[in-house]
Amino acid sequence: MFAQIDTDGSGEIRLRELRDYGQAYGGTLDGLTLPDFVRAADTDGDRRITLTEFKSYLT
Repeated sequence: MFAQIDTDGSGEIRLRELRDYGQAYGGTLDGLTLPDFVRAADTDGDRRITLTEFKSYLT
C-alpha cells in the first residue's frame, strides 16, 4: 500500500500524494480521514510519512 501511495518513489508519502490517493479512493486510509491519518502516522512532524512511520502506525 505504501508504494501505491508513494507515486514518486521518494520513500516518503507527501501530502500531495495522500491527496491524490484520497481522491482516487474515497478520502480515507485505514478508516481515518487523510488529515487525521497524517496527524497519527507522522511521528516527527515533518508532514511526510516514511515507510517506518507507516509500518509503525499500522502495527
